[in-house]
Amino acid sequence: MVTTRWLRTKAEIVDLSQLICQFVRTIRHEVDAKHASDAESRYALIVGPCTVDSVVAKIKCDEERPMCKNCTRRGIECVWINPAPSIHPPSTVSRHTGAGSFDLLTLELMHHYAAATSHSLSSDPAAASVWRIVIPKIAFNPKNQCLLCAILAMSALHAHYADPTAGQYAVAASTYHQQAKTELHRAEADGKTDIDAVFLTLSLVALYEFATSSIISLYSGEWHITIRSIPLKVAKSWPQLQDGVLRPMLVTMAPVIIPTSFEEPFPSSLSTLLGTAHPSPDVGEFHDVSVYDAYKDTIRILKISWKASFQKDYCMYASCMWWSMVPNMYFRLLEERKPRALIILAHYYVMMKRVAEDGPWWVRKQWGNEAARIVSALDVRWTPWLGWLSSQLDQPYEGQPFHFAGTDSMNWLNEVGSLMPPALDFMNWWSEAGSLN
Repeated sequence: MVTTRWLRTKAEIVDLSQLICQFVRTIRHEVDAKHASDAESRYALIVGPCTVDSVVAKIKCDEERPMCKNCTRRGIECVWINPAPSIHPPSTVSRHTGAGSFDLLTLELMHHYAAATSHSLSSDPAAASVWRIVIPKIAFNPKNQCLLCAILAMSALHAHYADPTAGQYAVAASTYHQQAKTELHRAEADGKTDIDAVFLTLSLVALYEFATSSIISLYSGEWHITIRSIPLKVAKSWPQLQDGVLRPMLVTMAPVIIPTSFEEPFPSSLSTLLGTAHPSPDVGEFHDVSVYDAYKDTIRILKISWKASFQKDYCMYASCMWWSMVPNMYFRLLEERKPRALIILAHYYVMMKRVAEDGPWWVRKQWGNEAARIVSALDVRWTPWLGWLSSQLDQPYEGQPFHFAGTDSMNWLNEVGSLMPPALDFMNWWSEAGSLN
C-alpha cells in the first residue's frame, strides 16, 4: 500500500469520511440497480436459499443440515443441500481493478486521491478544496462514471509514482484511464453527462497523458489531441462552467497573470529570432507570411506561460496552456526540423526544467536533457540565439541529436487540425477564460 501523508486537520478527516460514505452509497446504488430487473433473485436474497417452488409458495428454507425439514415435508428439492454451481468462484476480496468492480484497491485509491493527489493538482487553497471535495461529489453521480474513472486513474498513477515497485497501481491507472475515455465517449453520445463532468474528465485525462508521455511524444501523441480538443468541446458551455461550482479551480487554470518580484525577464534571444535587420539564417522562410505569423504567435504564447510559471498556483496553466494554443503551422515546422521552431521548443523545455525543480510530481521529466539535445543538433549559424539556453543547462548533451518523434507525424498533424477550431476563435476562447477574475 502506498504511503501517503497524514491528513493534516480535523476538517480533512471529516471531508474524507464524507467522501468514503458517498462512495459506498454509490456502490450500493449500482448494486441495487443491477438487481432491480431480477425480482425473483432479489426475493431469493430475502427469503434465503431455497427452490423456485419455495419462493413462489413463500416457504422459507430452514437451512438445517443435512436436509431442510420444510422442503422435505413438502416433497420438494432443496437447494440448500444441492447448491447450484456459482458463476463466480468463491472469493476473497480481489485487488484487481476491472470494469464495474469496487474493491479494496478502489477504496484505497479514493483515500489516496483525497489525502494526496488532490493536493498536487493545485497549491491554491480554494482550488485544492474544489479538487478534494467538490469534484468527487460530482463524480459520485451514477451518470458521471467517466469522471470517477478519471479520478481513480490519476490517483493510481500518483500512487505508482510514489511506489514504482507496486505494479497493481500501474495496472489500475491504465485500466481506469481507458475506462474514463470509453465512458466519456459513451456519455457524450447519449448526452447524459453534465458539462462539469465532461470538462473535468477531459482535464484529468489530458493531465494523465501529460504525466505519462515522454517529452518527445508530447507533440505527437494522444495527450496533445486531448488537450487541443478541450476548448472545442466546452466552448459553448464556458459561461455555465465559469459561474458554477468549479469557478475557484478555473481561476487557476486560466488566470490573469500578475507580475511578481521573482519573475525573470523573458529571454531576449527570442525577441530577435524573427528579426531581419541583423544577419539571420534562413530568412527566406519568412516569405511565407503564415510561417512568420506562426512563429510570432508561438513566442507570444510562450511568454504568457513564462510569466505564469513563476506563480506556483498556476503550474497547470504554465505547463499545459502553451501546447493547447500554439498554431498547427508551428508543429508542421517542427516536423520539418526548422531551427527556429526547435529553438522555441528548447526555451519551453528550459522553462519547464525550472518549474519541475519544485513543482508537482506530474511535471517532473528530463526537460533539461531534451533542451540540450536540441542545442547540440543546431549548427554554428544559430549560436547567437543559443547563449541563454546553454547558460541554463547543467552540461552539454552528448548523445543522439534531437529528432521529431512519431512514424506518421503528418497524419497526426492533420488529425489535430481536424479537431481544432480556427486559430482566432481558439485565442478568443482562452482570452475570455483568462478574464475570470
